[in-house]
Amino acid sequence: MKKDFTNMTNREKIISEDLKFIHNNNFKKKFFYKKKILIIGAEGFIGFYLKKYFIKFFNNLKLRNIYFADLKYNKKKKISKNIFDIKFDITKDKIENIASNFDIIIHAATIASPYYYRKKPLLTADSNVVGIRKVLEYSKSKKSKVKILYFSTSEIYGDPDKKNIPTSEDYRGNVTCVGPRACYDESKRYAETLCYIFANYYKIPVIVVRPFNNYGPGLKVSDKRLPADLAKSVINKKNIQIFSNGSPTRSFCYIADAISGFLNALSYPKYSVFNIGNDKEEVSVKQISLLYKKIGKSLLGYDTKILFKKNKDKNYLIDNPQRRCPDLTKTKKLLKYRPKINLINGIKKYILFLQTEKKINE
Repeated sequence: MKKDFTNMTNREKIISEDLKFIHNNNFKKKFFYKKKILIIGAEGFIGFYLKKYFIKFFNNLKLRNIYFADLKYNKKKKISKNIFDIKFDITKDKIENIASNFDIIIHAATIASPYYYRKKPLLTADSNVVGIRKVLEYSKSKKSKVKILYFSTSEIYGDPDKKNIPTSEDYRGNVTCVGPRACYDESKRYAETLCYIFANYYKIPVIVVRPFNNYGPGLKVSDKRLPADLAKSVINKKNIQIFSNGSPTRSFCYIADAISGFLNALSYPKYSVFNIGNDKEEVSVKQISLLYKKIGKSLLGYDTKILFKKNKDKNYLIDNPQRRCPDLTKTKKLLKYRPKINLINGIKKYILFLQTEKKINE
C-alpha cells in the first residue's frame, strides 16, 4: 500500500523515504532475523538513521532485542517491549552490565568532527581504541562469538598521492602520527589493527567500514564539518565562509546510501574492510559551496555571497587532505553496493530536512 504523505512535514517525508530506500537496499535482511543487537554511539550522526531504521523495521527484520547505548542518555529507557535506550560510556562502562549476550555489536561511538576532536583529543582516542578493544574482548569471551561492525574512517588514508586516488582499501596511507588530527586518524588506524588481530588470532567475526564524507539528516548544523556549515549558512541566509582557497576536493555520500552500505557490510560472512562512499561526484569545496548556494536559492530564495577567509585557528588546515575519493571496486563486487542518491538531490533533502528544525543554531 502506497504511503500517504499528505499531512507529513518535509522532515517526516524525507526520513520515511530514506528509511524505505535503506530497507529496499538492505540485501541481506535475513541476516538480522532473531538477532539481539547493541548499537554504541546511537545518538551520533550515523546512529541517528541506524536507530530510526531498526525501530521502524524491528518486526520486519524479526529482531529479538535492540539496545541503543550512548553517553547522552540520562538513564535506561524502555522504548517498547524489546527496544531500550541505555546510558553508556564506552570508555568506562562494562558491556556485561547491559546484557549477558549479544549477537551483533555496532561500534559507532566517536568524535568525528575535526573542530571538536581537536578540543578533546584523549576522549577521541579512547573512544576508538579503548572502545573497540572492549567490544572485541566481549566477543572473545563468548562461546558464540559476537558479530562486530566497527566504524573507521577514510581519514586513515591521510593525504593520498595522485596515483592512489580513487583510494582502495589496500592503500597504506599518508598519515602523520603527530599533529592536531592525529588523535582521530591514528586512533582509528590502531583500532583497525586491533580488529585485524582479534579476527585473525581469535576468530572474532568483525567487519570494518571506512565512510567517505557522509552528509544528510542527523548531521547537526553545529557539527562544524563542511556540509553542516554550508547548510547552516543557507538556512539562516548568511554569507558562506570558506576557510581555504576552495580547491580541496571530497566525494560526498548521502547518509541513506551510506547506511545501506553499512548494513550490507555487516552481513558479510568473514573479516574484511570496506570503503563506503560515492565514487562518482568528487567536487571541490568551492564547487559544493556553489551548489548549496544554487539549491538554497531555488528552495528558500537564498542569495548571499561566498567569502574566502582565513580561520582564526592556526591549526585549521594542518594535515587537511587535498583530495578524497573512494575506490569502490571491492565494495561493489562483494556487497553489490551502488550509491544512488546524487549530490544535488542529497543536498536538497538535507536542506529541506533542516528547514523544519526548531533550533537551527544548535
